[in-house]
Amino acid sequence: LISWMGGSRLWFVVGRSFFDFCFWTQRQHPANISTSLNLNRTQPRSALGKPLLKQAMLSRPHLHQCHHLRNIPHRITLLYCLALSSFFVVSLYAFVPPSVRRLPRDHVRHIKWRAGVILGVMITGVGVYPWLFCQQMDANVIGSGGVASLEFPPWYTYLGFSWQPLQDIQIALHVLILYLGAFTCSWLKIYHYARILHWGQERAMNGKSLRPSPNSKTRLPIAPKPRYIFQSLDCTWIQPTIQSFKSFHNDQDHRWMLLRNLGIAPLAEEVIFRACLLPPLLASRTASINGSSLSPTQASWIAPLFFGVAHLHHFYEKYRQLPSSRRSKKIVCQLLLLVVVQWTYTTLFGAYVSHVFVRTGSLSGVTLAHVICNYMGLPDISFAHPTSNLYSYRRFITTVYVFGIGLFAWGFNSALFPRESVLPLLFLRGV
Repeated sequence: LISWMGGSRLWFVVGRSFFDFCFWTQRQHPANISTSLNLNRTQPRSALGKPLLKQAMLSRPHLHQCHHLRNIPHRITLLYCLALSSFFVVSLYAFVPPSVRRLPRDHVRHIKWRAGVILGVMITGVGVYPWLFCQQMDANVIGSGGVASLEFPPWYTYLGFSWQPLQDIQIALHVLILYLGAFTCSWLKIYHYARILHWGQERAMNGKSLRPSPNSKTRLPIAPKPRYIFQSLDCTWIQPTIQSFKSFHNDQDHRWMLLRNLGIAPLAEEVIFRACLLPPLLASRTASINGSSLSPTQASWIAPLFFGVAHLHHFYEKYRQLPSSRRSKKIVCQLLLLVVVQWTYTTLFGAYVSHVFVRTGSLSGVTLAHVICNYMGLPDISFAHPTSNLYSYRRFITTVYVFGIGLFAWGFNSALFPRESVLPLLFLRGV
């Protein structure tokens, strides 16, 4: 795996740091399995018997349980969110060598370094979370029955590390509903090309020219034959898909760009900006005597602000790549407008996945939603231009887009999501 990734020393450092941290936390935890049972190492293994083994299995869960802090002051929580978001952005420049930073953003070496850095930041964010927000529980109290051992959920549950495959599929379906218009455009392209193939074959069989006269209005067949549909499907979808797989296998640049856009970046961003930010926001309160906590809706809109701000450094990236002769005031204004638009839709997307994470408590679900959105991109509205092949279908496509948006909005109150938000309920356990 290291050889396939390029043999960069950074990957060794990240992996070694992760395993060192795991072994360090196991050694430093005050209540490991041997001390809680007071086992004598000189005692024969067979003397332990089933009672001690059962006791070990019952006493072990507190190693992972988390009595999460509540009533955290808002300013402390916001400072934590700002620090983690800033660390995410600053690390891309502080830990990447200058010689690598000068390379284009899509250069393989640049992608590898940045991937290693953000994975390191992700591991750090997850590693320090229980240390910052989980109250330490005394193993002797737990072992003596002073606290019910099953009242507090594991610390990783707050971060969304759970196995919910059915819920993840439902989240993916909800995202795909929003792209109903985009899927319609794709199928209409196949249908329109099949009509052209059918029309061309008929004119060729009748000995007519394939180029109609300027005054004639071309009438394509409404129902092309199945063989033309299969030919169109092969030309417009199957062959490009096969070529894309070949490029992924043979072209290193293409492979690493896809890994960054559809794998590393979605995972790291969801862990940092959803899993590590939303639970503290939900556990925070104002500093007044009767301080109120943030509602799930408020937390879902505050967290994406940090996510949107973390993308503002793209302005510096684009400006740095411009030649000195093109750095005019007009170009800078265009870049600023582009960054504002990017900040707007990243914030809106962040609000959506934050809401989904609060509702479901599934990190894999929101990561899958992020991957789908990165793959699909923004909606394509080129069909509205008169030169587009789909211009004659513009009213139908617009209707499908509006219907998909309405169905997407209705999906929030459907069976695709739990009736009660999962994440806020975790803080009520153990009260």
